[in-house]
Amino acid sequence: MRNNTKNNENLIQKFNEREFIEKIKPYFALMRAGDWEHAKRVVKWVKKLGKGRKNLNFLVVAAYIHDIGWFGVAPKGKIDLKEMLKLESKANKNSSKLISKILSDLKFTDLEIKIINKLVAATDRHKSKTEEETIIVDADNLSKLDIEHFRQKYQPKSFKKLADLLESELPNRIKTKKGKELFYKLFSNLKKEISKN
Repeated sequence: MRNNTKNNENLIQKFNEREFIEKIKPYFALMRAGDWEHAKRVVKWVKKLGKGRKNLNFLVVAAYIHDIGWFGVAPKGKIDLKEMLKLESKANKNSSKLISKILSDLKFTDLEIKIINKLVAATDRHKSKTEEETIIVDADNLSKLDIEHFRQKYQPKSFKKLADLLESELPNRIKTKKGKELFYKLFSNLKKEISKN
């Protein structure tokens, strides 16, 4: 077991995003359609919402692997909303164990793994307790308000139901000031795109 007293700044100073992507991307080849693209969108939003934070790299790592629990849980292609909701708890249970294995193999410390697992667990619960958790939960939610998210991950028959679900749940989930400002604009654009399909 690694020394947990090691300073958290170590990851922040030594994190190489390009190398990290090379190590984790093979997992996404065996996940749901669109999971890799979704992860990249979540990272984009984390960088916007968390800009200037000293712990931003913890959030970036968590954003890339927040859905890694879907590895081996769902069929590889697009799924419908009903199937996704049915399998979600199984994927969430798979997350912590898989994250711990992947990050341990990449020489993350036990403390770093614990921090990242807590951030990912917040996205699984769709609820945040800390400022960092709020940023990643909002980033995950905002990333879903993109027509490409729908097209890459879901069967078209699920688009309307998924949009209705997001419209009813996301206003209560999004907590950052910037996220609240962006939600209605992004959702309005999404609804327009869905109506074209």
